[in-house]
Amino acid sequence: MLIELKRCNSIGNIDGLLFLVSMLSSKNSISRKEVVNRSSLENGLNINCSGALAFLEYLEYVEFSEDNIIVTERLKELKLLEGSSIIDTLVRSCISKLIDEGIFDSDRTGFDVDKGHISIKRSAFPLAYAAIRNFLTIAGALDKDENGDIGISETYESDFSSQIRKRKSKFTLEQLLKQQEEQSKRGLEAEEFILEFERKRLLTKACKIKRISDIDVSAGYDIVSFQSDSSTTYDRFIEVKSYLGKPHFYWSENESDTARIKGDKYVLCLVDYARITEPGYKPEFIQNPHKIIFEDDNWLVNTASYRIQKI
Repeated sequence: MLIELKRCNSIGNIDGLLFLVSMLSSKNSISRKEVVNRSSLENGLNINCSGALAFLEYLEYVEFSEDNIIVTERLKELKLLEGSSIIDTLVRSCISKLIDEGIFDSDRTGFDVDKGHISIKRSAFPLAYAAIRNFLTIAGALDKDENGDIGISETYESDFSSQIRKRKSKFTLEQLLKQQEEQSKRGLEAEEFILEFERKRLLTKACKIKRISDIDVSAGYDIVSFQSDSSTTYDRFIEVKSYLGKPHFYWSENESDTARIKGDKYVLCLVDYARITEPGYKPEFIQNPHKIIFEDDNWLVNTASYRIQKI
């Protein structure tokens, strides 16, 4: 579907699309050749038959069987509508389909306070969606801004918002649990990696170096170890954080307080999960991280949330 759409920037004008819909809605099936021939006989029509048909297929109004076009019940329902209502229905179908495919993520949409409308970055419409973008523009659903971004017209803002909200609701509890399970798995693998790393660093004390995160979840660290072979008691408390991409992590209040209290004995270990199986990879160890992170300009500390209680 998108392959054919990618080959054209426009499916034609509104009158051409309405003519095509009218022709198809009265049929159960029709040959592609007949569609092209009948469209060419209409004076004043601007329609790219191949692009327009691919557009309707993308929205599931038609299906293709070799050189024949099969008309779906969705398209036949359009026959009962007036011209402007047909375009309105196609616009809403486009918005629903595009949002369902996830091309409007949080990095590509926002609200323009100055202009008072929802704004979409032009990058949200890759080449394959150019014809769809242009249809939404000529249908009055999109307005191009001076900075190149695209605004959703007021008529379709509520539709756009409700579809975005609907998509977010699909992030079910099962998906959330799966995500948490994957994060837990990465965390466990990172801890095991550091446990083995520490045991190799201090072979004489290897058997005493332990991962305690499963036993004492309130400890504020994951692994108990030693600073050196001469240490007689545990004096290296390691909190392991795995990450993907640029180094980042979440630090609980308990972990942060424990780091402050233990000072130089507390070590924050940052593990690049993508490199965990790389031979010779050495993670980043930060000794006394409470002091380093809160006093070093190389770290940006953001408060994720506040707990507010009325007193």
